[in-house]
Amino acid sequence: MGHRTLSLGLVFRALFLDSEAFDELRDDDNPFIEGLFLIVLIGLVTALLSLAGQFLAWASVPSVEAVRDIVLETLQQQPWWSSLAASPASLETFQRTWDMAWRVFPAMFGAPDPASAAMNLLAWPVWLILSWLLYSLLAHGFAAWLGGRGTLGGTLGTVALAFTPFLLRGLGFVPFLVVGGVLNTWQLILRYKAVRSAHGLPWPRALAATLLPYALYLAFWLMTSIALALVLGLLVGR
Repeated sequence: MGHRTLSLGLVFRALFLDSEAFDELRDDDNPFIEGLFLIVLIGLVTALLSLAGQFLAWASVPSVEAVRDIVLETLQQQPWWSSLAASPASLETFQRTWDMAWRVFPAMFGAPDPASAAMNLLAWPVWLILSWLLYSLLAHGFAAWLGGRGTLGGTLGTVALAFTPFLLRGLGFVPFLVVGGVLNTWQLILRYKAVRSAHGLPWPRALAATLLPYALYLAFWLMTSIALALVLGLLVGR
């Protein structure tokens, strides 16, 4: 077994679909440790880039509180406001709805929030580790079932390289840069190359092993949704 060291060059080669990069990490003396290090690094770097973007946006746009006050002042100048203000019950209802809306809508429409972005320094690495482990275990199981001869460590190492497109999410603060759905397709292609490299399967079986975890995810969420609907139906029926 070869002795390979994870490097920036290896990561970029994998990012741009170089099959040999996956083979090199598969043949590392401890691909699991290399993969774990890469996943944590991806999560931290992406969170740091996102935090920098959020801070720049927060520093360059009016605060949410200032916008809220200006909008409220504009509403209070409308002809209907005097009628609303004359009714304490209506004014109280408006105030509750207004406060709730301004707690929810800014986040929904992408208002800068450095505090939440800072929390991602912990949340994103943990989420990526869990996602990496779950997908790798499922893909390894399906690949072995389909005749794959790879090791679990090799699968974990190569699949870690398939998470490299996540780094581009940290560039979302760059003006006019759209990274949305293309990352999912890019990552899917890299996962296919990772599974094929780890298990030496012909492409139809490698593709099946790559996609079957997604089918399992979908079945799980469908069953969960149906179960919740049934429980809610029972509760409403009572």
